[in-house]
Amino acid sequence: MTRRKKKPLHITAEAAQKAAKSHNFWTAFRMLCEKIGKLKEYYWYVMKRDADATAEQRKMFIKKITRLLAYNYDVHRCPMPSIYGTLKKAGEPGAQPLNYPPEWHE
Repeated sequence: MTRRKKKPLHITAEAAQKAAKSHNFWTAFRMLCEKIGKLKEYYWYVMKRDADATAEQRKMFIKKITRLLAYNYDVHRCPMPSIYGTLKKAGEPGAQPLNYPPEWHE
C-alpha cells in the first residue's frame, strides 16, 4: 500500500496578515471592553451568550466600541494589543488613559 502525499497548505502572506489583523482586532476589542467595564456586554453581544439580545443591540454595541477602539488603537500599525499602553487596565505597568472621540457620550 502506498501512502498518499499530503498537499502542502497554500497560505499566502496576504492571507496570513489578514488573519493576524483580525485576531489582533478582536483581542484589542476584548481588552478595551475590559478596560472600560463593558466585559459583561462583550460576552452578551459579541460572544452571543444572551439569547434575548437583538441583532440591533449587538450591531450598536459593536459599532460604538469599534469607534472608540479606532480612536485609540490602529490595527494596521500596532500588531500586539497586549503590549499597547492605552488598552491596558489601570494599575498594570505601562497603562495609559483612553482618548475619547468628540461624539462619544457615556
